[in-house]
Amino acid sequence: MLRRMAVSKSHQTDAPPDKKPSSVTQDTLQWIVLKIVIPLVIVLTLWQLIAGLTRINLLDVLNALLRLTFEGDSEGVYLSQHIIASVNRVTLGFLIAGVTGIPLGIIIGRYRSVYSILGPVVEAMRPIPPIAWIPLSLLMFPGNIIGAQAFIIWVGAFFPILINTTTGVKRTEPVHIDVAKTLGAGERDILGKIVVPSASPEIFAGLRIGFGIGWMCLVAAEMLRGHDGLGYLIWTYWGVGRTAEVIIGMLLIGLIGFLITFAFLYVERYLLRWRQTVSV
Repeated sequence: MLRRMAVSKSHQTDAPPDKKPSSVTQDTLQWIVLKIVIPLVIVLTLWQLIAGLTRINLLDVLNALLRLTFEGDSEGVYLSQHIIASVNRVTLGFLIAGVTGIPLGIIIGRYRSVYSILGPVVEAMRPIPPIAWIPLSLLMFPGNIIGAQAFIIWVGAFFPILINTTTGVKRTEPVHIDVAKTLGAGERDILGKIVVPSASPEIFAGLRIGFGIGWMCLVAAEMLRGHDGLGYLIWTYWGVGRTAEVIIGMLLIGLIGFLITFAFLYVERYLLRWRQTVSV
């Protein structure tokens, strides 16, 4: 018996150490490959393809970036001013879309009578591209170019926010609402403590998608006789055949949209800790 115990102890002592550090290292390497190496290779490949088609090399783009940053464009407007103007316009249109889309989506998703009236209207207007609203926006906001631009961005962001909010409200478990009514909860408590928290993942997804579409509408919005912004920068330099400056504007629009999407994901993961982890 003592010999068996000694043998078992020797086996426990000779057992290989835990392999957690190696697994952590493997996960880290996998994360680096998936998140950094592969995206970088794809970007460089796309850049090589675009450079071959447009005959623009990296040095021309870097020179254009330095010139716009420190000297400004032909009108003396610096690149930072274009970026700030674009972010301000998109933020304005997005905030208006959120303030109008979320409450309306809750009402349409919660009350069948409202859905039966407004649902067909929303579905009829939703397929209209935001660019198609440009002539009408100029008539709606005569002499107010900022209002016309914000309207185009609002159109792009409003419908994703509205549709996702409506869908999230409709997916609320009816049993939760029935239990709340049984316990004497009023409509305000049902909306604030059951419906809205249950629909919050879809609402955040709608906000993220809406901001992305609103940001994509930026170029069209800033072509409306503007005098600054990344869309205006792209349109102006395209008209004079300066491809390097056009590429700078495109890359900045993509980079800023990428960073804003990550910010939305981090905020969503922090505020909705009770749901499954949102991948960033």
